[in-house]
Amino acid sequence: MIRNPKAKGTRAENELADILWERGFAVVRGPASGGGAKRRFQPDLVAVRDGKVLVIEVKSRSGSGPLYIEAEQVVGLAEFAKRAGGLALIAFRARGGEWRFHTVESLRPTGSSFAVDDPASGMRLRDVEEMLERKHKDLSTYLRSDSNSPSLSKLDTTDL
Repeated sequence: MIRNPKAKGTRAENELADILWERGFAVVRGPASGGGAKRRFQPDLVAVRDGKVLVIEVKSRSGSGPLYIEAEQVVGLAEFAKRAGGLALIAFRARGGEWRFHTVESLRPTGSSFAVDDPASGMRLRDVEEMLERKHKDLSTYLRSDSNSPSLSKLDTTDL
């Protein structure tokens, strides 16, 4: 039985939207998602929590290997995220796998497209959430050897 690829994409988008909603995000699925809007780019999902915006293009497939995304789609995603003050992400899930996320900055340009060499190795959703929330501080500032830097023993762990 041949499956409708548009329906498969819609299912993947709705699945990720439900996961994000359950984790406290307000989520909107682009009405022309996958429809090739000509005048302006419309991402698959926009998710907002505590004023932080994720602009997401959703990809799923059963095979392995690099994932190629049209340059026009990546540029549109980045522009939309810039205008929204958000983070542009490619969300990927292989059949039976978990969702993985890639920033547009991590994509490799190939000419007419961009590639994710190992799409199943991206960030997990919790990694994206931590990046948004900045729950932990960069400990490198506490590990300097100069006398002006704070010591770990005096570190206020309530800030971490």
